[in-house]
Amino acid sequence: MGEGTSLPGFGGWYHLVFFGLLIPWAAWKSRHRLERGPLPPRPRHFVAVIIQLALFLGISLWVAWAEGIDLAQLPRSGLAPWGLAAVMLAAGLVLMAPRWRKGVERRERKLHLFMPRTGRERALWFGVSAAAGLSEEVTYRGVMFAIVAGLTGSPLAAAAVASVVFGVSHVVQGWRSVVIIMGIALALHGLVALSGSLLPAIVIHAVYDAVAGLAYGRMGEEMGYPVDGIPLADEPTEAVPGAASANS
Repeated sequence: MGEGTSLPGFGGWYHLVFFGLLIPWAAWKSRHRLERGPLPPRPRHFVAVIIQLALFLGISLWVAWAEGIDLAQLPRSGLAPWGLAAVMLAAGLVLMAPRWRKGVERRERKLHLFMPRTGRERALWFGVSAAAGLSEEVTYRGVMFAIVAGLTGSPLAAAAVASVVFGVSHVVQGWRSVVIIMGIALALHGLVALSGSLLPAIVIHAVYDAVAGLAYGRMGEEMGYPVDGIPLADEPTEAVPGAASANS
């Protein structure tokens, strides 16, 4: 190993294999299953995603404890970290809103998974969004980043690796979305580095996902997107990224 590098223990290797290999593979399988089979009812899907993200959070917290990774740092003093987070959130929403509308206009089939339409579904979606913000930031921007940075001795390499894995783990949304999500992930790594904490990234991740889902639902109602989703015979060509959380 080179200077400034360190090998992880069992927990670290387990985290890399589980989240770096098994989860992208499972997302790939889910993509093909959704392309060829019926869409799940949204409430059941949202509950399943919340449970899945809670499990992932538990694994990552255990690995952080086993590897001595400190995830509890608060943002640096002052309003600068939160101001930057607010600017990033606003920019993301403004840039992505036209893509969301185009996706609904094209009747993209996978948007069914990100489009709460009833009061119960919206309540569950808020749970999905909060779980995604916490679980995914801890897992990728926190634990995976720290493990890969220890292995390579390079924070830039660690951010790149974690961003690629994070993007590919959302392949159910389509390859165009994977590339966009990788870019969002890199921006979130930058926010964590500048703020010294995961907290601003957790907050804007959760808020972004919540707004995206609510926007999809409203646009779906305005443009007559079928409540039960698009039939297989009408499946579109590409998905537009909405909430990064519903990944399998």
